[in-house]
Amino acid sequence: MSSRREEALEAARQELSSPDRETHLIMAVRFLDAAESDTGENRERLADWYSVHFPELVDEVGRENLPGVLERGVRRSALDGFSSLAEGSTGSDLTDEEADVLRSAARRLRSGKAEIESVRAFVKSEAPDLMPSLSRLLGPVLAARVVSEAGGLEKLARMPSSTVQVLGAEEALFRHLHGEGSSPKHGVLFHHEFVEDLPEEDRGKMARFLANKAVIAARVDHYGDGDKGSELREEAQDRFRELAEK
Repeated sequence: MSSRREEALEAARQELSSPDRETHLIMAVRFLDAAESDTGENRERLADWYSVHFPELVDEVGRENLPGVLERGVRRSALDGFSSLAEGSTGSDLTDEEADVLRSAARRLRSGKAEIESVRAFVKSEAPDLMPSLSRLLGPVLAARVVSEAGGLEKLARMPSSTVQVLGAEEALFRHLHGEGSSPKHGVLFHHEFVEDLPEEDRGKMARFLANKAVIAARVDHYGDGDKGSELREEAQDRFRELAEK
């Protein structure tokens, strides 16, 4: 009897002292979203800045790829493969100080991208363990994002699907309720392939269907009724095909 009591107490102590994995996951995906937003903005700033020196290169390689190209060198004379662009460039020359700071900015962006991928990998590995059905239905990153927007898996499991459909679109919904703009048809669920790949007029229908399945998946995961992710995703895929082929 004493042994069982001790085992129970030890289990309770471990539960109390163990980290809240769901909270860590939510914080990780929020960090990921903020970091991606910051990186995107800084990439745009770097492209605008570098355009003062070599605008033709920015147009040639694209803003997304520019930081990687600039790791090879920032002066147009040092960039192999772009000599023809460099010869007719309308940009101004760089001083040594300007070249150094541009190179440093490019390195920081590349380093930030590696950090983002590290956090993304954590979310991808953690979400399926904590919410298998929802992760299979939505994909692990989007599943974590939806749970984050809902304020937790339990809250998501208790939400009406109409609310889940517009999670992440609260500002647009607020404007609509105050007579400005139309009602949003989707929030973060837009980023699911079954929604994003449809024509605009069908995205709301798919988001509504997906939101309903997401609530079911959240209930299965929260209340411990196995893993029904494959079944729910197959149903969502069938609905996607219906809309895509109509």
